[in-house]
Amino acid sequence: MKNTQPLLMILFTWFLSCQVSAADLNVENAWVRSAPPNAPALAAFMTLQNTSNNDLKLLSADVKGYAQVELHRTIAADGMMKMVKQNFIPIPAKTELQLKPGSWHIMLIQPQKVPAVAESVSLKLSFDNGTQLDVIAVVKSGKMQHKGNMKHAHDQ
Repeated sequence: MKNTQPLLMILFTWFLSCQVSAADLNVENAWVRSAPPNAPALAAFMTLQNTSNNDLKLLSADVKGYAQVELHRTIAADGMMKMVKQNFIPIPAKTELQLKPGSWHIMLIQPQKVPAVAESVSLKLSFDNGTQLDVIAVVKSGKMQHKGNMKHAHDQ
């Protein structure tokens, strides 16, 4: 047993250095774009900061009051802008990623009630390292960007 102690200490130290805590993840400027009362979906945006030495993945968002919540990315394909469902959103080590209109975003689909401007939406973000973050996003007025034609797709 004594011979394994140094090895265990080395492994334990390495394991701790690979861990990412909630302190290594920050969320700033979370907001949801306002929509008419009968809107079938809304989008949530924010800045995700990964200060760790490890790449991370946002795997999901849980939001009460919506039939479905999906991770999306807007891409240009065949001369059209297209929203594509994603299995995760990558956040490289030591970077920040902006979820913004026309790019990465979280789709909030089939709301029970569309929130009004200045109301808030609570999201629970889940990452591949097991971290979960509770985020409050304020509903703000925002104009849709019309950069060419837009198509909504669920292919990868």
